[in-house]
Amino acid sequence: MAEKKIFIRESSGLVRQMSSRHAFAKVLAMIVPISVYYTMIYSPALPAANWTLGIILASIVALPIFLTYLKLAEHIPRSSGEYIYITRILHPALGSIQAVANIFSTPLLAAILSQIEISAGIAPAFQVIGLAFHNSLLLNLGNSMLANPTIFEIASFISLILFWIISVLPPRYMANFLFTIASLQVVGGILIVALLLEGPKAFATAFNSLSGEFSGPTYSSLYSQGLSYYSPIVNPLQTLVWMILMIMWLFVWFFAPSYFAGEYKAPGRSIKMGMLSGYIIASAIIFGLVIGTEYSMSIPFFNYVSLNGWGSSIPLQASSGFIAWGGVLALSSPILAFFVAVLNLGIQFVAGPLSLAIPSRVLLAMSFDRLIPEKFAYVSPKLKTPLISSIFVLALALIFEYVTINGIFLVSTIVLIGILFLYQFLLATISAIVAGIKGIPGEELSKKDKIEFLTYGSLASIVLAISVFFSIWYASVNSLYASMVIGNLIIDYLVIGLIPVIGLVFYFISKEYRLRQGIDINLAFKLIPPE
Repeated sequence: MAEKKIFIRESSGLVRQMSSRHAFAKVLAMIVPISVYYTMIYSPALPAANWTLGIILASIVALPIFLTYLKLAEHIPRSSGEYIYITRILHPALGSIQAVANIFSTPLLAAILSQIEISAGIAPAFQVIGLAFHNSLLLNLGNSMLANPTIFEIASFISLILFWIISVLPPRYMANFLFTIASLQVVGGILIVALLLEGPKAFATAFNSLSGEFSGPTYSSLYSQGLSYYSPIVNPLQTLVWMILMIMWLFVWFFAPSYFAGEYKAPGRSIKMGMLSGYIIASAIIFGLVIGTEYSMSIPFFNYVSLNGWGSSIPLQASSGFIAWGGVLALSSPILAFFVAVLNLGIQFVAGPLSLAIPSRVLLAMSFDRLIPEKFAYVSPKLKTPLISSIFVLALALIFEYVTINGIFLVSTIVLIGILFLYQFLLATISAIVAGIKGIPGEELSKKDKIEFLTYGSLASIVLAISVFFSIWYASVNSLYASMVIGNLIIDYLVIGLIPVIGLVFYFISKEYRLRQGIDINLAFKLIPPE
């Protein structure tokens, strides 16, 4: 009876329906061609960075974070990820900060991803197919999505709602859908890499052919202008910052399976196999896209068009990312262009639903711990998902969709990721350090486990702290970087500063409120929650 008084009920209500292939899909959530592109577009501000060295180092330097999460998910297989690690190993007040950071950041990220889905997925896919098959209806539809603000806004809202519908499907259906889309993205990414590796002559010829149809500039003219954004002399600091951006955008998103750890069959093995295979395959695709871009387009050309575009007369926009870049190379073969478009069409239909499903698991766990009302712990008997928490997350995401599209509230994406680094990833890796020293409540750790927790957690914490520092500090010495990456510093610093304040205030108010009800919520944080 004592445990019933501590937690809402004896079972989370979640079911174990997922396997290693579903963990694999979640690892690939953000590691897709568009994410690579949206990282490389900062390159004009880092003209002396060595791309090849930076991308190789990024995959290596991120490994301690990867290994830390692997260990944490293995020993604490409960849904809601870092919230459980931090509240049980560090302190519930710090877990409350993580929860606020997550519940703010991931629905906001989902809103941004729904817009990217239109601007760099659906719209350019229609454009590529329309251009390849000379179908003016599809071409104009893609053009309208990008040029007409009303159509873009409606399409983005529809995309966000579809993300949410997928996120509340029964776990096995959601997981199977994400695995299918992730698999298509793997094939689509490999196809684009193969096209890029045709070489610089092939890209220049293909680009000149497309641009000539719309009286646009030549490849050589844009390349020449791009030389002002490129230096053949490698700068170690710029390479370091470029590497850090790659880590922040690409090599940390393997944390997603840990948020559903309580929904995997044989979670220790499933999560480990899924994370390892996903990390290896994703890294290979990332290497191919980065090196292929450098080889086929050249850095000067890429830097110029990522900053200035390649001409307003060309309907297929450079800002649409690799679906546009690959489309340019494939237009001479309609069937090939069709596959480039279709395979990469759902670029955010893995990351988007996850960005809505993850905070719903955090809200469920918080409700179990009585930090928030018990209703948030409701799990639909039919859907097997935390439905009320999911509806709350959707409401937040819809608000963020409106304010971001209309420019009312804008936070730099790198700063948004920095928030997750500080209040989510870093607190989790510090938890691993403490686990290596003090252990985990209710879990027997071997000496080897403790050494691994201590080693991986320490290295990961150093990487995360350095990454946040350099990614933000570099704006003070590079004005172009500041304008491209950081944006409005006042809003950014305000958000960064408010999250821990809100988290702490929320925790102490909840604790006092429950004490007046005769409930000591700290008792819950001494136990791993039930499955």
